[in-house]
Amino acid sequence: MNPNNRTKFLPAILALFLLSACSTTEVFTGVEGLEFADISAEELTGLIPDYSNELVTLSGSGRAIVSEPGNSDRVTIRFQANRDEGLINVRNSAGIEGGQIYVDRDSLTIYNRIDKIAEKVSLQHGNLSSVGSLASVNFIELFNFTFDASEIDRIYDDGDQFVVLLTNQALIRVIKSSGFIHNVVHANEEHSAPYSRIVYDGYAQINSFYLPRRITIYSIDGNSRAALLVQQLELNNELPELGIDLPDDVILQRP
Repeated sequence: MNPNNRTKFLPAILALFLLSACSTTEVFTGVEGLEFADISAEELTGLIPDYSNELVTLSGSGRAIVSEPGNSDRVTIRFQANRDEGLINVRNSAGIEGGQIYVDRDSLTIYNRIDKIAEKVSLQHGNLSSVGSLASVNFIELFNFTFDASEIDRIYDDGDQFVVLLTNQALIRVIKSSGFIHNVVHANEEHSAPYSRIVYDGYAQINSFYLPRRITIYSIDGNSRAALLVQQLELNNELPELGIDLPDDVILQRP
């Protein structure tokens, strides 16, 4: 697949990570000048909603804005995911079905319906665009970001939020009053996560779960972002078999 085509196509699909059409302008600051918080690692993780055992499937739709240098797209996305795989369908602003992305634990299959191009790559593929690599995030893990007490290095107090420094140097902001995660930043450029920053907003109760309705994801280089407003979300519903049925005249390319 032509790198330019992939760069324009993937951001649209990437929209599928529910983000808000008006991304936040908040600047995530470090821990300079902050005092240590009077709370243990176990107490803090006990405040954060953790649905690792209860939330097994997720599906929904939303509208998204995907922005990168020289390009901005508005798309409608439909997504389905369990904890092992996910499928994303993208429709552009003209209502044309643009393509699909299928993700499992090992690979990413990208189908550009308009150009009739399909490609399967490893999640660790070095040639993935910074925005395209974001598609490798599991949706359920994205909606319900969690971490263990053993991963916490230090906890700081910043007024109405705790600022948590993990052993891998990631910085996480947790809202004191709710335990909701508001901001995740990876400081280490060599980290394995396919993003540099995630901002969560608009938490709402769906059944017995509290999940964000707006998410903004920034690429590793910080130059691209996807902002999606989730309009419909269903949890723990039965999903069909996930995958992409390619037309006979489309050959799946492998690097």
